[in-house]
Amino acid sequence: MTVRIHEATATTVAATTPGKIKVGLITPGLGSSGYYSPEVLESAAKDKVWPKGTHIFFDHPSESEMYDRPERSVRDLAGVLDEDAYWDGTGLVAEAKVIGPYRKLVTDPVFIESVGMSIRASAETRAGEVEGKKCQIITQLIEGDSVDLVTRAGRGGKVLAVLESARANARRVSEATANDTREALQTALRDAYPGDKSWVWVRDFDDATVWYEHETPDQQATFAEAYTISDSNEVTLAGDRTEVRARTEYVPVKAAEGGPRDVPAPAGQPNTTTPQSEEDKMGIKQVDEADYARVTEAAGRVPTLESERDTAVSERDSARQELALYKAREAARPAVSKKVGESALPATRKARIVESVLRQVRLDEAGKANADELVAVTEREVRDAETEIAEIAESLGVGRVRGFGQTVTESTGVTVDDFDAAFGVQSSREG
Repeated sequence: MTVRIHEATATTVAATTPGKIKVGLITPGLGSSGYYSPEVLESAAKDKVWPKGTHIFFDHPSESEMYDRPERSVRDLAGVLDEDAYWDGTGLVAEAKVIGPYRKLVTDPVFIESVGMSIRASAETRAGEVEGKKCQIITQLIEGDSVDLVTRAGRGGKVLAVLESARANARRVSEATANDTREALQTALRDAYPGDKSWVWVRDFDDATVWYEHETPDQQATFAEAYTISDSNEVTLAGDRTEVRARTEYVPVKAAEGGPRDVPAPAGQPNTTTPQSEEDKMGIKQVDEADYARVTEAAGRVPTLESERDTAVSERDSARQELALYKAREAARPAVSKKVGESALPATRKARIVESVLRQVRLDEAGKANADELVAVTEREVRDAETEIAEIAESLGVGRVRGFGQTVTESTGVTVDDFDAAFGVQSSREG
């Protein structure tokens, strides 16, 4: 599975020449995104996952920034790697050039003690266990996005917890990405509501509640249900669900922004407007920005939700079609077996013919099987097998074998009506 990962490591920052520093990107071990083996990091160095010129930014981007400006802002650019990141026996390291205005800050001893480096990359992962703990195993680092300066400590040093703890509840977390959580919720829901004719898929979720569609032959409805998730990304449903209805809400966006502000009255006339205090304006601004951020975040999830819904519906329809085809083949099996069983063929050859004929069962758009066609298919395959055996026997000097090939002309008594009855449809030859 390919995922986006963040992984912080202790800052190994040492000034070399003016404007240049040496940084440690990551070391082997168990981090917030999973377990990194020395071999994976050595391979990343050989593959130049973080090549010369890789950007170094101040802080990781927020979720809204990743949506609005995935390429990042030049205002946050602190420097670039001056060489390909390489394996030094203990981790990935590289020299970097700091942009002029930030050289004094980045090389300041207090700053160095207070920050660390954090990687952003794409990686291949698999589920596994390390030191008795279930986690994701990083099997390959594919492409490095950036190396960022962050502010709190974690694995390997004191600066990494910004991703391993403070951001552990964010939507794009390292320990359980949004996709990982969605997959865990989907699995838990399927286990909670099983059945051949029960389909359930996730519509949306937050840190404590999942909203999902549940469809059965009797109903289709949307439900909300509380859940908890463990450190190993295992979901436990509360078991007490509530039927809900999805609703789209539109809210004003800074409705008063375009109006006049504190416009003085004409000379000689009293001012009838009441000026807003700075405190009032601040309150309005904060509310508007909160609403805007919430709506923007929700809008950003719409394409993903629609895509996942379409995928779930497609998988459901495919499963229904496969089930219908399986039932049709099993319904035809008795009649086909009877037809083939009346021949003088060996038992193993009869069994192969039955399976061959059943594989040719088809359903039309109305769900009806090709019963008429199967009669001809069965007779042809039996006739071909009998002819083949007769020719082989004759070529071996056994003589003319009676009861095989073209000498068999009488009907076995199995008609299209047998197949029609097996499929539960009216015969096409009835008036």
